[in-house]
Amino acid sequence: MKLSLILAMALLFLSGAAFADNFRCPNGSIVSSGDSISEVMVKCDPPTNKIKRTDSEETFNGRVRYIEVEEWTYNEGPNTLVHYLTFRNGVLKEIKTGTFGR
Repeated sequence: MKLSLILAMALLFLSGAAFADNFRCPNGSIVSSGDSISEVMVKCDPPTNKIKRTDSEETFNGRVRYIEVEEWTYNEGPNTLVHYLTFRNGVLKEIKTGTFGR
């Protein structure tokens, strides 16, 4: 009984880990976390705003590496929610939904 419960919980955990965030672009195309920035550029309309920056992070051996971060904002007006797409080293890593736009 305990073994089947452990297996069920492990399967539930693994299925949740494989789930990707999705975003429906204003033109109707869908992009997902893990897509490259060039794929998103082709599929979506241009974002309302783009911000580029460089973040630093410490590696497992104590060295510092620099990551290119680009944040795109899609604000389609007061009747839709604002969406924020974050790319790290050219890969879509995070999709957040904000409040209604302006």
